[in-house]
Amino acid sequence: MKGIVSFDPSNKIDPTAIIGNFVSMGQNNVIGPYCVLEGNTEIGDGNTFTAFCSIGTPAEDYHDRGGINKWGLKIGDGNVFREFCTINAGTTRDTLVGSNIKMLRGSHVGHDALIEDEVILSCNVLIGGFTRVCRGANLGLGAIVHQKTIVGAYAMLGMGSVLTKKTKCRPGEILVGNPCKYLKTNSVGLDRAGISHDELNKMVKEFNILTNENAN
Repeated sequence: MKGIVSFDPSNKIDPTAIIGNFVSMGQNNVIGPYCVLEGNTEIGDGNTFTAFCSIGTPAEDYHDRGGINKWGLKIGDGNVFREFCTINAGTTRDTLVGSNIKMLRGSHVGHDALIEDEVILSCNVLIGGFTRVCRGANLGLGAIVHQKTIVGAYAMLGMGSVLTKKTKCRPGEILVGNPCKYLKTNSVGLDRAGISHDELNKMVKEFNILTNENAN
């Protein structure tokens, strides 16, 4: 069941999907059975939403930030959202999901979050509100990230790990445990991505600036 809006005919939308009147999308998207897309949601090209995804829903936030109807969700291109993924709209800004991201079954992105390109969120990963997950990060099964936290580029969180606000997850690091602790450098992931030592150092400097700004 669709809203009154029309979409490019290259999009494949299952008849059981529910799409709100303020949702827009580009081309070659696949919207699977029983998906719900609502709110001020903008979707790019070539995304796949498998069954039962809930996208652009109001923030799970008990504070009245005045953004329930103003802010929404923006999604890039070439992403895969598996069954039962949930992404909330923003409250003080749009929730942003980049391109070439994989969100596996049951993963969640909270309001006002920023998920950069090429991130992998494994099954049941939970991302708190106002969190930033930087490019190429890989979060293992059931990992939990506290709100207002930053996950560095090409970092990894082991399965079942809990990243608290007190722990820094720097670019190119592997953290494990509850609460997370540093294990080792993500050398395999960095090599696969072609990240040089100088590029990693630059990412760490940028991360330090971001975390200092976030703490203020």
